[in-house]
Amino acid sequence: METTDLLRPPNIDAGHARSGQARVARRRGAGRSAIFAVLLVTTAFFLFPFFWVVTTSLQSTHEQQSLPLTWWPDSPQWHNFAVAWHVAPFTTYLLHTLAIVSLVTVGSVASASFVAYGLARCRFPGREFWFNAILSTMMLPGTVTLIPIYLLFKNIGWLDTYYPLIVPAFFGGGPFNIFLLRQFILGIPRELDEAARVDGAGHLRIYAHIILPSIKPALAVTGWMTALGTWGDLFGPLIFLSSPEKWTLALAIYQFPTMQPPGWGDQLVMSIALIVMIPVVVGFFFLQRWLIEGVNLTGVNR
Repeated sequence: METTDLLRPPNIDAGHARSGQARVARRRGAGRSAIFAVLLVTTAFFLFPFFWVVTTSLQSTHEQQSLPLTWWPDSPQWHNFAVAWHVAPFTTYLLHTLAIVSLVTVGSVASASFVAYGLARCRFPGREFWFNAILSTMMLPGTVTLIPIYLLFKNIGWLDTYYPLIVPAFFGGGPFNIFLLRQFILGIPRELDEAARVDGAGHLRIYAHIILPSIKPALAVTGWMTALGTWGDLFGPLIFLSSPEKWTLALAIYQFPTMQPPGWGDQLVMSIALIVMIPVVVGFFFLQRWLIEGVNLTGVNR
């Protein structure tokens, strides 16, 4: 053994290594704590409006109008929801909205998937041109086409009916839905189509038995986004529906401040808003597996 080895303090390298590892662990722990704190503050910031809707809907009129603000009522007024629901025929408005949402969702998903299949699998002259033309319509704001669409529906006698809100969904399904579904279909191997053609399958059979089962996550995403947009749509019903008995939930909530009885604050408006939000939250929890899978697949290089 050399003299330098005898003079070296025992385990000094191991001690330095342990102290270095401890410092790294402390830094990592501090970084994770900082990230957790930022995420917690961000989450609280985005959840605060929802909390405010809940607490306001359960307040009495005195608590709702008093200062300082009441963060949580002393005695939650659960009957506010029943009172708000019976101010107007919201059950009828709910049925109208559910019917429109169902038809629009089915029509949009079916027609968009059909068009997307044609753009992804069928070869015809001008295919890329028509696809680019469809995408270009996404740059047009709705206000640009509002007047010609309104005049069109007026000339064919569809004003104050549900046709303007439902029928367009069955003719294409929207450029974004077409784009999203086309990208998913392009990711499906063409060998499956060729094997099906060898067995005598045509385009309709390939579309129904191969393509649609393979793009279920994409169909779930497009269906959910379409249903969510239709559920909260105010612009369409406001333009095309004039009879109060034909209103949807979004239009009824827009008109609600003029209908509520005197002596009430904003708690009735918040109660109706919370009731309308419940189906959206429940629907997301039921479909979250498909939605998350569909969103993850959109990030895959196709």
